[in-house]
Amino acid sequence: MKLNITLRHIFSLIFLLLTATLHLQAQDLAEGETLFKNNCSSCHRTSGAVLIGPPLGGAKAKYENDKEWLHQWVRNSPGLINSGDAKAVALFEQYNRVLMTPFPALTDEQIDNILAWAEEDAKPKVDVAVNGTTPSDPFADPKIYYTLLALVGILVMISLILVVITATLVSAVKAKDGGEPLTLAAVRTRTVSLLKNKFVITAIIVVALTGGTTKSIIEARKIGLHQGYMPEQPIKFSHKLHAGTHKIDCEYCHSGVRKSKNAWIPSVNVCMNCHKYIQNGPQYGTEEIAKVLAAWNEQKPIEWVRIHNLPDHAYFNHAQHVVVGGLKCQTCHGPVEEMEVVYQFSDLGMGWCIDCHRKEPVKLKDIDGNIIPTTSTVEDMGGLDCMRCHY
Repeated sequence: MKLNITLRHIFSLIFLLLTATLHLQAQDLAEGETLFKNNCSSCHRTSGAVLIGPPLGGAKAKYENDKEWLHQWVRNSPGLINSGDAKAVALFEQYNRVLMTPFPALTDEQIDNILAWAEEDAKPKVDVAVNGTTPSDPFADPKIYYTLLALVGILVMISLILVVITATLVSAVKAKDGGEPLTLAAVRTRTVSLLKNKFVITAIIVVALTGGTTKSIIEARKIGLHQGYMPEQPIKFSHKLHAGTHKIDCEYCHSGVRKSKNAWIPSVNVCMNCHKYIQNGPQYGTEEIAKVLAAWNEQKPIEWVRIHNLPDHAYFNHAQHVVVGGLKCQTCHGPVEEMEVVYQFSDLGMGWCIDCHRKEPVKLKDIDGNIIPTTSTVEDMGGLDCMRCHY
């Protein structure tokens, strides 16, 4: 009994120690990330090419046996260089004789936390869903099609089982009456006869045609639809940061929505309204903003990849929907303010548009601009007329 109590105490102590260790480790990495972004990100990446100084992802392993020197370098690199330290002078020469800003307030533990986080962040990332939403094709693996295939398979299996049961019963009856037992050839003959039955043939054809037609319709509907399309952009622009965190109005950048058919992709001068002064981002440091500055200095447009594309024969007017219809951007584009990388949220197919026109109430206003309550929808105002969108 005493042994069991002692073992329980030992295991409890080990569990508490492991929990505390993991908690402290998480705290260390969190602190390291904060310190890196506040102090290091303007000159260093965690991996990849040199920004101003080297990437810090491999520094922890590189200086594992020389931590004391590394701590001195971080806290006072100019002092080490002036003292003639060989390593310090070599680093200074290697990276274009650019002096590193000294950080005398950082403790050894904080420096280690920065390097630990940089080591972790430098590891290859696995792509995950954006904001918990995986952009997917709504017509992939259609349930109806596979349900029909499953039904066909079940019917075939039931038919074979019935044949076997029937053959077994017939054979047993014949054996009891002293007749010849049912042979394999006879079973095969009966099976062929069953499959030649007009009712069975009709049922198989109906199921096959229904399944094939359903699949064909589903595949045909996918033509020209790009729901979930998420192209890689030339600059890692975060709508989550700009529209979500900083609450920048969509219309500030896409100013065409109130006056034009198109929403307009903002030119570089719109970006520069803010980034003349903000040149260090919270996530990518200066790396992505530097691309904006380069486009501005060289007077070259940023070649953004268009995400939402409608067929040439379909007419859509942003101003009509935003100004007259009073629709929010999220109605068609989804929660853009939550998207780190923007993707096509809705399928933008004709059925999707028609469904909206059938449900969306018309926003009528009186002479003073006040909304008049009404149950009329866009459909009642001729919103389903083919010529509205196709002419």
